[in-house]
Amino acid sequence: MKIGLLLSFFVSLVCAQIYKGEIYFYDLKDKQVFAIVYDNAPFVPIFDRDVNQTSSSFLILSDLDTNIEIALFQTANSWEDGEKKYKISSSKELVFDNKKIQGNKLGTTTLELIKEQNNIRIKRSLDFLAHQDEIRQFRPMHNDIVSFEQIRQKPIVLKDGKLSFEEWYYFYEEDNRAILELNNFVFDMDKKVFLNLNELYDVDNLKFKELLHQKLKLVCDECFDDMEQVSFNNNFLLTNSGLRLCYLPYENHYLDENICVDFNENEIKEFKK
Repeated sequence: MKIGLLLSFFVSLVCAQIYKGEIYFYDLKDKQVFAIVYDNAPFVPIFDRDVNQTSSSFLILSDLDTNIEIALFQTANSWEDGEKKYKISSSKELVFDNKKIQGNKLGTTTLELIKEQNNIRIKRSLDFLAHQDEIRQFRPMHNDIVSFEQIRQKPIVLKDGKLSFEEWYYFYEEDNRAILELNNFVFDMDKKVFLNLNELYDVDNLKFKELLHQKLKLVCDECFDDMEQVSFNNNFLLTNSGLRLCYLPYENHYLDENICVDFNENEIKEFKK
C-alpha cells in the first residue's frame, strides 16, 4: 500500500510542470499597470481543457473605473501584446506611447501545470502569498473522470502599500455543471498579511450598512431573501475610486454569479478608520 502511494506521488511530480515568472508594477498618471511575465512558459487553457488557450504572460491596465487584461507574447528579447502597443523589455521597462517606464518588482510568480490521466490542473499564483490559509488549494480529483481545474490570482490595484487582487477558481467534472468563483482579497505588502474590511472601515455603523443595502437593492433587490440580514464581508477590493464589495453565488442570494457594489471615496470617507 505504501509503495503504491509512493509511486503515485512520484508520477504526480513527473507530470507537474513548474514555471517561474516575475510581477512588475508601473504607476502612470492616469492608470496603473501590472505585468506578469514568464520565460518560455507554455500557452494554457482558460475555461476548457483543449481550446481557448492564451499566453501565460499578461498585462493588467487599471484606471479609475475599469481593469483590462491584455495577453503578452514573448519575442527574442521582450514581451509584446498582439497589436504591439505595449512592450516589456528584457530590462523589464514598460514601453508605451513612445515612453519608457521603469517598473517596481513586486515579487515572483509561479505557473503550475499538472496533467494526470484525464485531469488537468492549472495554478497561476503570486509567490509572496504562499503559506496563507486564505488561498485556495487544489481539490482531490478522480482519475477516471474527465475534469479541469484552474486557480488564478490576478492583481487589480496597488494603493497605499495594499495590493487588491482577484482569485479566480474554475472547476468542472465530466457531465457536471462548471463552477466559477471570483474571490477578492486585499494584502498588505509591508506587513505581509491579509486585511479584513473591519480593519479599514467601521462596518458596524448603521448608516454605512444602510448605504450597502441601498446599493444592493439597485443592483438586484429581488436577489436577496432578507436584505436586512445582509452584512459586510471580506470579499472586497480597494479600487482607484474607492471600494468594491462582492457576494459569491448562493451567498444569501439567488443568482448564479457574483453581485458587486461600488462605493466612491466621498461616500465612505466618514466610515474610514
